[in-house]
Amino acid sequence: MTTPVRSCRRRAARGDAGAAAVILVVLAPVLFALAGLVLDGGRAIAARQQAADLAEQAARAGAGALDVTTLRATGQDTINPAAARAAGCRYVSVSQPGAGCTVTVSGEQVTVTVSLTTPTVLLGLIGINTFHSTGWASAQAVTGIGTPEGGR
Repeated sequence: MTTPVRSCRRRAARGDAGAAAVILVVLAPVLFALAGLVLDGGRAIAARQQAADLAEQAARAGAGALDVTTLRATGQDTINPAAARAAGCRYVSVSQPGAGCTVTVSGEQVTVTVSLTTPTVLLGLIGINTFHSTGWASAQAVTGIGTPEGGR
């Protein structure tokens, strides 16, 4: 009676042959896509933070471009718009070559928008080759040391 049991086991074992290979073929693209999302998603977050950091520093550089003649004559913190635009974009281009930069000056405030393009590592396998990150920041021109009473 032991012979029929053995033949049933052999038949069942033969029916499962290759099932692991099929599962591997089906799951491999899914696993690569998940790995790509994790790796490239982390790179996207880092690129967005880098764009924001660049924008903050470029805004400070632009806000430092004061009109010295007006400052000495009147004591007012007046930004030279052309010099602020040049200083902000120069900071971005030196720090991150190829990054996009937009500088706007409104009164005593300089606003910088930085855009970065970062290549992907694994998502290129499914056709996503780059992603774009944007960061912005504003800085205001202030001279001297402020006190709680509002004096300088």
